Amino acid sequence: MLDEYSNSKTIIASGQLTELANNARVIICIFSSTREMSREFMQAVSTTMTNLQEFVFIMPWLQIDDVNGFDNALVTPFKEKIDAAGVAVDDLESNVYGYVHLYDSLRLYALAVRTAMNATGREDIYLDGKTIWNTMRRLGFPGLVSAAGVSSGYVQMDDIAERAPVYAAFYVPPKSDNVRKVSELEPELLDNCDGMKTKTGCYDLRITDVSTGFWPSVDGKLPSDEPACGYRNEKCDYTMIIIAGSLVVLFIIVIISAMIISRMCENKSLATMSWRIYRDDFRVINEDEVKSMLSIGSTRTKMSNMSSFVKHHAVLGTNTHASFHMYPQRRPIQFGRADKQLFTQMKQAVHDNLNPFLGMSFNEKEEMIVLWKFCSRGTLQDIIYNPDVVLDTKFHAAFIRDITLGLEYLHSSPIGYHGSLTPWACLIDRNWMVKLTDYGIANPLERWEKLGYISTESLKEGDDKSGSTQKTSILYQPPEMLKNREQNRLRRTDQTWVKQSQTRRQLGDIYSFGMVMYEIMFRALPFANGTNISELIDYVRDGTRTFRPTIQDRSQIHPDLNALLLDCWNENPEVRPSIRRVRLNTESYLKVKGSLVDQMMRMMEQYANNLEKLVAERTGMLEEANVRADKLLSQLLPKYVANELKMGRSVPPKTFASATVMFSDIVGFTTICSSSTPIEVVNMLNNIYSKFDDAINRNEAYKVETIGDAYMVVSGIPEENGHEHIKRINDTALDIMELLKTYEIPHRKSHNLRIRLGIHTGSVAAGVVGLTAPRYCLFGDTVNVASRMESTGQPEKIQMSEAARDYCLKYYSNYRISLRGTVEVKGKGPCTTYWLEGRIDETAEANRSALAHLGF
Repeated sequence: MLDEYSNSKTIIASGQLTELANNARVIICIFSSTREMSREFMQAVSTTMTNLQEFVFIMPWLQIDDVNGFDNALVTPFKEKIDAAGVAVDDLESNVYGYVHLYDSLRLYALAVRTAMNATGREDIYLDGKTIWNTMRRLGFPGLVSAAGVSSGYVQMDDIAERAPVYAAFYVPPKSDNVRKVSELEPELLDNCDGMKTKTGCYDLRITDVSTGFWPSVDGKLPSDEPACGYRNEKCDYTMIIIAGSLVVLFIIVIISAMIISRMCENKSLATMSWRIYRDDFRVINEDEVKSMLSIGSTRTKMSNMSSFVKHHAVLGTNTHASFHMYPQRRPIQFGRADKQLFTQMKQAVHDNLNPFLGMSFNEKEEMIVLWKFCSRGTLQDIIYNPDVVLDTKFHAAFIRDITLGLEYLHSSPIGYHGSLTPWACLIDRNWMVKLTDYGIANPLERWEKLGYISTESLKEGDDKSGSTQKTSILYQPPEMLKNREQNRLRRTDQTWVKQSQTRRQLGDIYSFGMVMYEIMFRALPFANGTNISELIDYVRDGTRTFRPTIQDRSQIHPDLNALLLDCWNENPEVRPSIRRVRLNTESYLKVKGSLVDQMMRMMEQYANNLEKLVAERTGMLEEANVRADKLLSQLLPKYVANELKMGRSVPPKTFASATVMFSDIVGFTTICSSSTPIEVVNMLNNIYSKFDDAINRNEAYKVETIGDAYMVVSGIPEENGHEHIKRINDTALDIMELLKTYEIPHRKSHNLRIRLGIHTGSVAAGVVGLTAPRYCLFGDTVNVASRMESTGQPEKIQMSEAARDYCLKYYSNYRISLRGTVEVKGKGPCTTYWLEGRIDETAEANRSALAHLGF
């Protein structure tokens, strides 16, 4: 019980809401002051109960004290009536609802009296209370209606002359004053029910859902009257849930622990630094020792070992020949996690076109040394600018192929990019295969130099070619990289190092590749003759100004290679192609067939297999001749007949129970021939019959033969096709007629070509006649009748025999066929024939499509 004047705080403090939650889910609330108490109660409930959607609060007796209730439909029409009579609502002595009910009662009485008077004809019937009462039973009438169309509802009396009630259910949101009608309960009178006997009103309440899905639950449904686990969870056992939850938590802990252990192991692995080489593990060697090492077990040629002594050399371990770059070290280098990971990935990188990274020596003897595997034939730069070396297209293709394969591997590997691709970063081994070196390390070296860890590389005897970077290195860097490098150079050591994304660095490699590719093919830089390289280097050094490379002689290379180079040099990095596209294009345009060694081996194999190739060529020619012969034979005879003859088997004659034959004849052919040359006649027949052949092939019919201007077509022979032969011949005939509507004789444009067509269906005998020039011929009365259908026909019409017409209508009813009448047929006497006029519902679009297929 709640005090009549309780507010939400008082209700919460009473503790009764907790007791309700522990004992019920459907709660019926009866308040003396419905509106105010409902608001306070619902505010208390929404504040206290977090799972409010699991409870239903029903407030059945909502007292409407004034016109500000849930609905004004009851009083609005009445208020308009009394306002029209000059009476104000405030002048009424009692509640306005009493007057509304009084109005309905008086109208009910008046309607009952009027109905009884009309039924009995007695004016004093109003004195008969029983009759009036019986008249009121099951009487209904609409209530008041306002000028705006607002109705006070329908008044329905039940079987004992009492007003049947109308109810409605409203949803009251917890934190809103706006109610929402969700259901209506309207009375529905029952048939065959006597209220005098049952002592009831003889009606049922019909419930109509006005709104659904309004409940603030996941599925929008009302909650159950009792929770599945009981009010205090006494019906549920949570043991399994607790076990499952514990297992899930344990599993998560195991995963997290595994990740932590994995990270610790990774850190430990990085800490060991497998790429670290201690100074005592290698020995620097001089030129004499290098010559001695190269002379053992090898024969020097003019093109070998031409630049072996430019770089620094060392022996790692017992016999690993290495070249290295040396950087003076000013203070100990501190490797970050990313640096350790990068060098580990470089150490693990293995590819035919990558020069192995052997490792680094640092924090010893005030110098940092980066060691790479030694390649005996020097750098690509040495080969390009050596006038004694002749480079043909095979060298170009092989070198470019090797570089693209190496770059493609780097771009798809964890390293991600090269970073300093130049001709001197492309080494050539003893097998003339290009191997990329100095990859991935350019950015750390630049950063360490900025941080003061190391100084500029120490060159061998001041020779610029011995370093990993040269004076012209700037020309191989794209503008965006130069700009980024300048920004990092100007930043203080305590400021964050500006990094380029891996994608941008890959696109920078594409720019550098374009420069190297141009040098390989033209043996020069892609700048005009006379360009001052020193001034150009100073001009583009900071990246704010650009000087785009150009192709000096486009006639020397494929046009698509010209376009590819220009794309590689595009100032917008996003426009540059990917390395995969570069590799595929260069292999296609340069016709790359492996490395130089592969090409030499291939040439030797070609010489060794020359005889086999000649035999294969002759065999191919023979096979082509056989194919042409088979094709010609299949044009003269049906396919299966030709196959049987090729296999040496005879083809016995065969009778086909049902087939359709069509003959055609050109009207006025003799006249056309008399006024045309033989060549013109032949060209005309070849032209028109080629188009006829297209129509026949499209409809899967078979042309038997052509004799002069006569044309014989059959379907159902030699391959039986059920009942479709009549359809295919009809479609062929109609297509031919449609074709001739627009056909013009080539040498007589003003004359149209007209033909007669005849069709007959029946049994036909067919077989191959002759051995020297075998022909597939048809025999039988069906052939003769079809020929007569053509000869007795009319120009530009298709004549069908009665048998063909009946067969067509039996299986296909989509053709327009009209009766011609009786025609005298030679050898048959009077015969009833028909005209084939077209297809039913044939559209102009279908005609245009057919003509387009035939070449018109």
